[in-house]
Amino acid sequence: MNEYCMFKGTLLRAAPFKDTYVGSPHYVITVSGNDDNPFNLVVNSASTDPAPNGSDDVYFYADLNFDDPLTAKLQGLDPGLYTSGFPRLDYWQDSSLLDIHRMRPVPYEDEDGNRSDVNDIINEVLSIDESQTPESLPYDNGSGQLHNRDFWTPTTAGIVVYGFGFLFLPKKDGLHETHMNQGNPPGKHYKENGAFQDGAVIIQRADGFAALFTAFQTQRLPTNADGNPTPNSRPLPEFIQGS
Repeated sequence: MNEYCMFKGTLLRAAPFKDTYVGSPHYVITVSGNDDNPFNLVVNSASTDPAPNGSDDVYFYADLNFDDPLTAKLQGLDPGLYTSGFPRLDYWQDSSLLDIHRMRPVPYEDEDGNRSDVNDIINEVLSIDESQTPESLPYDNGSGQLHNRDFWTPTTAGIVVYGFGFLFLPKKDGLHETHMNQGNPPGKHYKENGAFQDGAVIIQRADGFAALFTAFQTQRLPTNADGNPTPNSRPLPEFIQGS
């Protein structure tokens, strides 16, 4: 069984998602832990299960001044992969982690440049400058087939990234499901529900911490102790607007 885990590593490079790429839309963050092997943390940039209104926007919140007691615990950990001994995240039960009412639908790429998108926000946090020359590198989107993507190196050195989620199997060379992993309605993702197993990406820079939280419009709140939607639950957009 794939376990909930956390990976701590130093940022090597990152690849914002583009429409021309094969596979589901993810922003790829490549880090290295206690060795030189690259490890990919992927953040959902759009949903493959659109909301009833047809929107594929993820619900997203970037806390650019993340201040939580768990950061002290994270700093004390050595780089590498953890399946135990790390702070477990829960968007619903841990109210100090984030104010879930701050989450908003955010597109992965805004062609008009009129509003921030997922690519823009993560680029800023990771100091990725797309005006620089990228490096085209092979990337396995989970299908076992390699397709090249453009990767940029950060303009700031020494950024540490903490990814929370589940391992890519069988290679175990990265994490996916770095999003809320509860509140899924009955269907193909229902079995993924659980408590204190939510995904996120937390970034440590010289000026402090930032945190990226992602959820889907189809997920529902409130949830029970097992992470399943309660009978009075509502889809995330309705829950946030109604409360």
